[in-house]
Amino acid sequence: MPRETIRITKDQRDALYEQVRNHLAAVGDLWLALETNKDYATAERLAIEFSEDFRLMADLGWDPEDQRERVALTMPPHDLMEVVRRLRDEAQGGLADVEQQRSEEEDNRRARDFRSAWQTCEVILDALADSEEGEIRVSRA
Repeated sequence: MPRETIRITKDQRDALYEQVRNHLAAVGDLWLALETNKDYATAERLAIEFSEDFRLMADLGWDPEDQRERVALTMPPHDLMEVVRRLRDEAQGGLADVEQQRSEEEDNRRARDFRSAWQTCEVILDALADSEEGEIRVSRA
């Protein structure tokens, strides 16, 4: 059984879940890069990103209505840090795009989702950075 790296709250899980799901929606881009564009560097990068996403989803669970109050993430700290940095940057980019539009209720919901994902990533990265000093704790919900 994999060792627990960090434990997150249900709200943090839901924020990460949505961010990972958004990224996985682009899985077809791997095929395009590999077969259509013959862009092997991009195909390799996407393969790494999607494998990280699938690994994280194993901990988050695939059910969007997961009811666990706390979720253990078991990816090794370095791997978790890499995927969370990428998800944080994607959330920040999505938030910037949505904030430019700010015209509809759907955009406001998407902005909240991106902001929540970004904040969750920040909390996890802070906890991982502090982990060198001892046990990892998520101090903010």
